[in-house]
Amino acid sequence: MRYLLFDSLDRSLLCRVSPSTLGARPFVALALLALVIAAAGCFSPRSNEEALPPLGGPEYSALMVSSDLAKGNNRLVFALVSRDNVPVSAQQAQVVARYTPSGSDVSEERATAEANFLPWPPEGSNRGVFVAALPFDVSGDATPANPGLWELDITATTAEGSTVETTTAVRVASSPSTPEVGAHAPLSVTPTADNVDDLSHITSALHPDPDLYRLSIHEALEEGKPLVVLFSTPAFCVSATCGPQLEILGQLKDRYGDQANFIHVEVFEDPHLIEGNRTGARQVPAVGEWGLPTEPWTFVVDREGRVSDKFEQFTPEDVLEEALKKVL
Repeated sequence: MRYLLFDSLDRSLLCRVSPSTLGARPFVALALLALVIAAAGCFSPRSNEEALPPLGGPEYSALMVSSDLAKGNNRLVFALVSRDNVPVSAQQAQVVARYTPSGSDVSEERATAEANFLPWPPEGSNRGVFVAALPFDVSGDATPANPGLWELDITATTAEGSTVETTTAVRVASSPSTPEVGAHAPLSVTPTADNVDDLSHITSALHPDPDLYRLSIHEALEEGKPLVVLFSTPAFCVSATCGPQLEILGQLKDRYGDQANFIHVEVFEDPHLIEGNRTGARQVPAVGEWGLPTEPWTFVVDREGRVSDKFEQFTPEDVLEEALKKVL
């Protein structure tokens, strides 16, 4: 299907995807690309007669999917992979956040969290991430403008009993680029079905639901109803989860459409004119107005127009439904 861009490609083609074609922040794009490629099985061919030298680096690595970590409470999302790019799955992972103040060589344990494993579509792909609620009490990304270093010590045990341990550094900003929980949602003017003769001009979904393009974000907020808005690009998604996320939005709309508004915003202008890949494609103004560094992003907004919850990357239906019920 169109929205499973990477999943539907021949694996030999997928293994040649270049990060330069991706529109996310570089470090996030590389993490997402590594996760997709690992699940697709992009490994070097070998034979019984040919022995490759052992790969260097740590035995396990964390791929940080969260791109907008900031001081305060955060929804932390990451994946684990082995040295030879095999995705690691486990029911849970333990996370210890350590902070090293500027000018110090000693790290301090500042927070702990339990991360639960969340499978990513398609079913059976062996893709998945770990999700945890984690607070950061100070900002820091080891730069002169924002000194201090945050590191995450991550430990997990696989179903086979193997112990996975890794450490990764993360950037923690003083404030998020996306709207903060509790802040008013931007009154963005987004494309609607009334603006075009064909929905393919405002969405890259293969079979778009007209109901999701009935209102602009600013119109929905003026109605005083709860709002669920999804920013995604089904045909050009780095993580190949934009389409499945859009399906979930449609299912919630079918169930709660009389109690809330539901909107899909295509990340790119004129998606019907994009050829090959997303290089050079223009983003719709709302992407900048909402400060989105990646896609997909889903926001749940209350009746007063304040952001109640926000979710980066794929989020299951039951999690979004629970967030929606809080504002109904």
